[in-house]
Amino acid sequence: MPQSSTLFTVGTLLRHAQDAATPVRVLVSGVWLDGVIVGADGLGVILDDGNSHQVLVRLDSIVAVSFSRAAIDGDEEPDDADDAARAHWGAERTPIEAGPVSRPH
Repeated sequence: MPQSSTLFTVGTLLRHAQDAATPVRVLVSGVWLDGVIVGADGLGVILDDGNSHQVLVRLDSIVAVSFSRAAIDGDEEPDDADDAARAHWGAERTPIEAGPVSRPH
């Protein structure tokens, strides 16, 4: 019987959150960082906390991603902090990839 699998990546979840302009929490070195994604490339994301602070996080350092599913599905209204965050550049919306994924043999 053929096997199929779905690969969920940090980049895919972050892209959904960025498209919805919803706040995310990312776990990096045992610390949760909060913010709205205002920029992303193949190596990292920029989180804006809505209080004039931004942080660049390398994708390969992110262990977990958390966000509101209701916000992603469009059931929540964005707050003022989300409106204040702006993208650093315009780009086509594709999954944020963190390089090759290896599977155990």
